Order: sequence, then structure tokens, then C-alpha cells
Amino acid sequence: MLLASPLNPAPTVPHLAVQRQDADGVTPPAEDLALPDCFEFVFVEAGAGYQRIGDRSFRAEAGDLFLVAPWELRQPGGRQHSLIAWVVAFGAESLKTGPAALNAAAPDELFLHAFLQLPASTQQPPLRIDPSERPRWIARLSSLAEEVSNGEYGSSAAAQALLKLLLIDIARVARVQMGVSSPHARPILLSVFTYIERRFRAPIGLADVAKAVARSPSYLTDLVRRETGRTVLQWIIHRRMAEARRLLLDPSVRVKDVGHCIGYDDTGHFIRQFRRLNGTTPQRWRELG
Repeated sequence: MLLASPLNPAPTVPHLAVQRQDADGVTPPAEDLALPDCFEFVFVEAGAGYQRIGDRSFRAEAGDLFLVAPWELRQPGGRQHSLIAWVVAFGAESLKTGPAALNAAAPDELFLHAFLQLPASTQQPPLRIDPSERPRWIARLSSLAEEVSNGEYGSSAAAQALLKLLLIDIARVARVQMGVSSPHARPILLSVFTYIERRFRAPIGLADVAKAVARSPSYLTDLVRRETGRTVLQWIIHRRMAEARRLLLDPSVRVKDVGHCIGYDDTGHFIRQFRRLNGTTPQRWRELG
């Protein structure tokens, strides 16, 4: 079974799609996904296999939870064995609506966690659901799938309510398990990554980010490296390369134009950076994909 993106949103619930993928199911190709610029989360119900997100590959087994940001590519990473997983795709606006309490917690935690998926070993995923909680997750996901697909009166409101409950659960798990950032550093990191997300296509550097978050470059360098294991510049490059991989999926976009879209006026420099981080050139990556 492949952990691709075979989701087709129900017409009654825009910007929301859900599917349970089992070991015997046939997975349509990723381009069938009808939700552009969406977040996804993958909850592994049973079995074992691998999941690749961006340039990272994770062991996947029962209870694992993966959050996939719109800028990341999600694809299977090797033989999937008997993997059974739920995949939910939803528009970013789902992070910005609803009660103030949700707005204050889930969006920030989810956004930050999407950037900080950097475990020390590829053998463990970023998040894991406790065995005692898994039946509740499966029940909520089953209810969500039913509301998305049945089209009955009130289905859209019910589906959105179930999604918000799941997002709150994810935010709670992320808050407990995101040991990479201290409570003091978390709001600064969020500001850093929010700025990078808005401006990575421009020729920005450490000085620009430091000015945007009202911190000195030296302080910010130390904090970001200590809390995440990467420098500010490395995070900017990481975001640009994620966007490059996404753009390269479109064969009509020239490699030169991909580089220009993510802030590289020098195509040669873009190709060198891409090869250094991905192990191959953009053109070769496109051909292999």
C-alpha cells in the first residue's frame, strides 16, 4: 500500500478530504489530489513501512502521526508491508477559523511543528499517539470520513467540528513531544519561520530575518542553531529546496525558472545548492521522479 495522496474532497465539504488506505487498496497517483496548498496529516492505524516527507525518510508503524505542510512533498519511502493509514488533507484556512482558544494554540503549534520535523534518527517519527488514545483517534477519523462522504444535512459543519477536534489533539501532542524548542524560544522560532515562509522567494539572509524579529543576528544565530540544529540560512535554503522540488513536478516549468522563483538569479548557483542537498541535479531529480 502506498502513502500517496489519493484524496478527493466531497463537494459538500470544501478544502477537506479524508481517506483510509489499507494494505489491499489501490492508491491513485498523487496528482489526483484535488486540494492545492493543503496541510495533510497521516495517522498510521496498523502495520509498518516507511514515509518520506520532503528530504527526510521515517519509519512508519501503528500509532505514528505525520504532519505534512503544504510546502513538503509526501511520498512512500520503500516497501510498505501491511501499512494501514488515515490521510486527511485540509486547507490552511482551517487553522484560522473557530474559537479564539483554538486560534491561540493549534495553528502556531502545527505551523512550527511542520518546520521542526528533524528527529535525530530516521527510525522514529516526529509524533506518536499513545496506545490508549488510538481507538479514540480511529473513531474520530471514521466519523470524519462518514461526514465528508455522506452529504447529509449538517455534514459540512459536523466535519469541520471533527477536524478542529483532531487539530486540537495534534497541537496537544506536538506541545508535549516537541522537545526541540523551549517555551521561551517557541514564539521567536515561530516569528522566524513565519517570516521565512512569507519571504523565502526573495533574496533574504540572516540580517533580514533578525531585523524582522527584532533580535540581533548573533543572538538569533545562537538561538536557532541551539534549538533546531540548523542555522537561519540553512532553514531558508531548506524552504527554498522544498519549493523547488514541488515546482519541478511540473514538466512545463524550466529549471532556470524554478531557480528564479525561489530567489536564485544565478541558475548555476541554484543547481549547485540543489545537488548538494538532494544528491542530484534538478533535471535529474525531475527525471527520477
